[in-house]
Amino acid sequence: MAKLECPKCGSLMDVTGLSPGVIVTCECGNVATVPARSWVTRLGGVWAALGVLFLCPCLGFLAAIAIPNYNKLPVRSKQWECKANLRAFFDAQRSYHAEHGAYALTISKVGFIPERGNRYAYFTAVGPVAARDTAEASVGEDAVGIGVERSRDERIRPVTLEGLPSWVTRQLGVVGACPECQLTMACAGNIDVDDTLDIWLVSTKTLTDLEGNRVPPGIPTNVVNDVDD
Repeated sequence: MAKLECPKCGSLMDVTGLSPGVIVTCECGNVATVPARSWVTRLGGVWAALGVLFLCPCLGFLAAIAIPNYNKLPVRSKQWECKANLRAFFDAQRSYHAEHGAYALTISKVGFIPERGNRYAYFTAVGPVAARDTAEASVGEDAVGIGVERSRDERIRPVTLEGLPSWVTRQLGVVGACPECQLTMACAGNIDVDDTLDIWLVSTKTLTDLEGNRVPPGIPTNVVNDVDD
């Protein structure tokens, strides 16, 4: 609501909607003219219009970038499970090698048992994989891998060795004569419910990541990215 102060008595007169130059009469009898808007007021309106014109497209552009990345945060956080467990798996294998001069392909020997609720499956070689389809499921003596946790939700699809690309499975296990042998292990998970697995490798030898960079031993590297698809 626009108000005009009477120069005689100081009362405020309602001039909403009145054009500049229109004469209004105060209750005290004084006559006044609706003033023209100042250049500051007009300029403010222009800047406001320009702000709406340019800011809205910018906000849309920023939202187009930010929202997909924000939606990926929960998925990326799940990858930390894989990387942390692969590092623990690697450390357990190195400790076993230091004591026995060889690496253990079976999970029970090396003592690596990820906590229940795991979203990724873990593999040391091609062979039997311990399923976690029930809360009472245990790891057999011959198991060379551990499947994803499905006891809490049977709708979760199992991750098997057969579901991994052949070029990944060919790298798993021990290569060379121990104690100078090398070991490569993997984890794989369907973390965003599509047909692509998210796959990571860790090895006692140097690996190559998705960009062709060399990855030192003991550092998990993503070889099939299921987040940016």
